[in-house]
Amino acid sequence: MTTSAEALKSAADRAHDALTDFESTLRKIGDADLHRADPEGGWTVAQVVSHTHLSGLLWIADLERLRHCDEPGMFMFREELGHDVLGAPPPSTAEAADRIASLCAALDACLPAADPAVMDRAVEVPPFGTLPMTQLLPLIIGHLENHIEQARAILRVRGAIPA
Repeated sequence: MTTSAEALKSAADRAHDALTDFESTLRKIGDADLHRADPEGGWTVAQVVSHTHLSGLLWIADLERLRHCDEPGMFMFREELGHDVLGAPPPSTAEAADRIASLCAALDACLPAADPAVMDRAVEVPPFGTLPMTQLLPLIIGHLENHIEQARAILRVRGAIPA
């Protein structure tokens, strides 16, 4: 059986692998590629980077909030989990890669250091219902991985990286 501490460390490792690989990809593309979206529309790669960076940092804040708040029936809005958060897009691939490296370092340090007791908690996330943290943690890491793949798909369709 996996302990809560092991689950947090495993999530950090999974995020680390995805983020370091994405950072490497960003360091190989040109600045113009960073500001392209899928031909069908949607976010640019720079916007995906901004979203990934901020949503990952919000997750660290969420874990810390759970450590300090013992409210019965605690809830978090989707936006508090990083849903649709979008800051200023990075102007260059160097800054985009640095943002991803910064998030990776933050998750490397903060996920394993989070209080394992928070994994025993459940939170209500309107409109998704009540989710135990043991179920929410893999979804959050999967969210980061999905957006990394979204950025790669844009880069592939635009010819910036091999298909």
